Amino acid sequence: MQTSNKSFWELITEYKINIPIIQRDYAQGREEEFEKRSKFLNSLYKSLTGTEILDLDFVYGRIKGNIFYPIDGQQRLTTLFLLHWYIALKENVGETQKQYLLRFVYDTRITSREFCKSLVSENVDLPTDVGNNKFIDAITDKYWFRNSWQTDPTIKAMLIMIQAIHDKFYHTQNISLWNNIIEGRLISFQTLDLGAKGFELTDELYIKMNARGKQLTPFENFKANFIQFIERNFKDRTLKHPVKGFISYSGYFSYKIEKEWTDLFWAYRGDKSTIDAEIANYFEFIAQMCFFRSNRNARADDFNKSFTQYETIFKQEENLLFLFNSLDKLYAIYTDSGAGDKGNVSRFFDSFITLQPLEDVSEKVALFWVLSGSSDLFERMIKNVGSEDARTKIIFYSVIHYLLKQDISTNRGVTGYVRTLRNLIQATRQRNETKYNTNIRLNNFGSYWMLFEQLASADVYYTLAHATLDNKGTQISDSSLNNEKQKAEILLLHNDTSEAILSLEGFTYFEGLIHILKPKRHQNKLINYRRVLTEIWDHSIPDSIKIQALIACGFEGIEIREKTSMKGGGTYYFGKAGNWTAILTNEDVEVSNCLISLLDSYLLQNGDSAKSKLQSIISDWLKANPNDKTWKYYFLSYPAFMSGRNYYVWPNDFEISILGSESSNPLVAYHISPYVRTVCKLINDTTICDVHDCYIQYSGNSSLMLKNGISMTCLSKGWLISGELDKLNNEIISQHGLLHDGDNYLLKEPDTKDRIQIAVEFIRLLYSNTTNV
Repeated sequence: MQTSNKSFWELITEYKINIPIIQRDYAQGREEEFEKRSKFLNSLYKSLTGTEILDLDFVYGRIKGNIFYPIDGQQRLTTLFLLHWYIALKENVGETQKQYLLRFVYDTRITSREFCKSLVSENVDLPTDVGNNKFIDAITDKYWFRNSWQTDPTIKAMLIMIQAIHDKFYHTQNISLWNNIIEGRLISFQTLDLGAKGFELTDELYIKMNARGKQLTPFENFKANFIQFIERNFKDRTLKHPVKGFISYSGYFSYKIEKEWTDLFWAYRGDKSTIDAEIANYFEFIAQMCFFRSNRNARADDFNKSFTQYETIFKQEENLLFLFNSLDKLYAIYTDSGAGDKGNVSRFFDSFITLQPLEDVSEKVALFWVLSGSSDLFERMIKNVGSEDARTKIIFYSVIHYLLKQDISTNRGVTGYVRTLRNLIQATRQRNETKYNTNIRLNNFGSYWMLFEQLASADVYYTLAHATLDNKGTQISDSSLNNEKQKAEILLLHNDTSEAILSLEGFTYFEGLIHILKPKRHQNKLINYRRVLTEIWDHSIPDSIKIQALIACGFEGIEIREKTSMKGGGTYYFGKAGNWTAILTNEDVEVSNCLISLLDSYLLQNGDSAKSKLQSIISDWLKANPNDKTWKYYFLSYPAFMSGRNYYVWPNDFEISILGSESSNPLVAYHISPYVRTVCKLINDTTICDVHDCYIQYSGNSSLMLKNGISMTCLSKGWLISGELDKLNNEIISQHGLLHDGDNYLLKEPDTKDRIQIAVEFIRLLYSNTTNV
């Protein structure tokens, strides 16, 4: 059977090239094929610009009439088609030559065929710059490009390849690429017609041969390349295998990946028949953590998962050995008690990690950001490494490191280490409106690790209390580290107070951060504080009562924005169900003093329930401050001043608005004056006033809208009465001492009554005379 050496141009001018329908989609342009694509383009570029002959090996196919049907070589032929098309466009070759490219036909999908035809036939403008997908955008913005083509994987891959070719060849100058690729025949391949006499290829055999490339999975190819990489870079290095003795690094990896480690991953396969994805995910996890550990100034997208990057990472021997040793350690846990069982690994992690905050389980560490799934961190990594939270990745890596450093297979010591890291991670945060969001970023892992590695001791609490720790440049705040040091001194006592600390850390709204209680100063109260907090913040206690009791103990809310940054006044947050963390983990010393005052006052109360004790604290303040008619009085006297959000804009004490949103621009949402809301609630008659009519949007004060056309607005100077003032008779004006205020009236409260009482009385008097309705 004869072979012949041909260039792409020679093949396409002699035959029509038809990619048959049974062929797979074009793959070289796929995003994940970046490395393979780059290497191929580099070879093509080197040949065309350096006049070096490039042989692309065999292209198998069969010839019927004047059509060549490729069996092997589809990917190379498609790339060469795109390269010829690009060079023809770049060098503005004649239409006669360009028309030959119409003889390249894709039959895998009609859309692919139409796209290739449009590329050659329609107008395409060559971008004047590279990168940023400019060529892709130039094509997809054309009138002839159909949006539906975006779903064709071959077209998507072709667009990526076109952009890559443009980025590679655009700046080539003083060289006729067209002449080199056409006349110079610098790029060629061997063609073999498998339909020729002596090798009559049947359709059945054709299909079987076409499927042969599916035998090796992507991970199997990766594994083979990784073994070769180890052989190249660690030729003389050996490890001791318990069965094989001292063997090379590559031999160690080859043996383990086919036996022990495979057994470990196989236990997690579920109903799948392969474990390639799980093993690949673990490789990605280790590579990612090692990369960011070593590159403290890296950006998040600097880790790209390419094999070239893997080579750079694992060329560092400590990283390669960490990969080996981590899998050996996990396998040791897996085979605990001599039997290989996934449950062994799951039970190991479950012995010190919980996904729920449990105040009464001090031997477990709650990962507050993990709300569902498994506590088996190994399983989480190999199933969902791409979407797993950075904090969980850091904890898992740290656990593995700890186990290797301390050479243990149990949870002895690791619980305290994980708890400490959990707390430091929780404290690395920033406030966004009324909530705290994590400030942990995986690309900053190298900075965190500078401290975390120092803490990986047999007794982390002893290390915290006695060792000199270098926290410079770790991005962990000194205050959060000092908080852990103070707790460590108490935890080393191993007494009831120690247990109280661990339990308090698990309290739902503390999430590991208990600095607000000043634990070192109040050691002798922590046991009682633990009990009191769980009683007060029980879900059965209304938030309004909790807030009132806090206010009675000096709490003035936490300032979210200063007055200068919010039109109409500053914003203040007082807490609500599901989001007390912003209050109870606040770092303001005044907030701490208020909470401690509440807890101490609560301990002195004699009520028979948490609610009654809190109400006594509220009543005591009102009795002690009979002449106080500031905002505190109204908040403590009228529960309606609280709402579902308890977030307020506060120009002054009488023009407050209850905000309906916790966004960056809360005034866009509807809001209402708590004075208006409270009066509506007390009137409790929608034929007189409906609270839903009293909300407003954007800035300004909401008014109490009466059904008779009169409105009442709460201002610092009193209630401004406006609207249909003809409904007011002299008796009402006289009895309530209404004062003229421009075209309106002003209702002021006397010394004997508050602003809510006087408004309710005025409305009831107004409606007692039916002629005023």
